[in-house]
Amino acid sequence: MNKKDQMTVENFVSTGMELETLYTCFPDFSKEEIAEIYNNYKDNEMPTSNSTGMRINCS
Repeated sequence: MNKKDQMTVENFVSTGMELETLYTCFPDFSKEEIAEIYNNYKDNEMPTSNSTGMRINCS
């Protein structure tokens, strides 16, 4: 997966997309790569003080 593809997956994660949905949206990439990007993003995500905790699944 190239850097542009990684950034695209990160962008989808930033919108609140769940891991299973990412697998469906990016069938050409390995689940391991997608999971690594997802987990890295989630681990580095900074909670905001006005966060509602709401997630949106756009599938």
